Amino acid sequence: MTRIGIRELRDTLTQTIRRVRNGESVAVTHDGKPVAMIVPYPEDRIAQLIVEGKVRPALRSLYPLPEPGKVTGPMTASEALEDDRGD
Repeated sequence: MTRIGIRELRDTLTQTIRRVRNGESVAVTHDGKPVAMIVPYPEDRIAQLIVEGKVRPALRSLYPLPEPGKVTGPMTASEALEDDRGD
């Protein structure tokens, strides 16, 4: 990771963005102290969230979906809702 001061960043912004686009991360400093990071934008947002620990990968594949369950009650869901609502 490269460290760069604010003034140098201002003077070399286009070149710095090219470096970030090529995968490099840049720490921006002010008076020698890091204040910001410029990092490549993740192409795959889910992969980035997994890396950050904000989400977990699925334990199993969603596909193929299981067969839907059979209707076992005396009425359909639509009929039950209509009955619930009354007249």
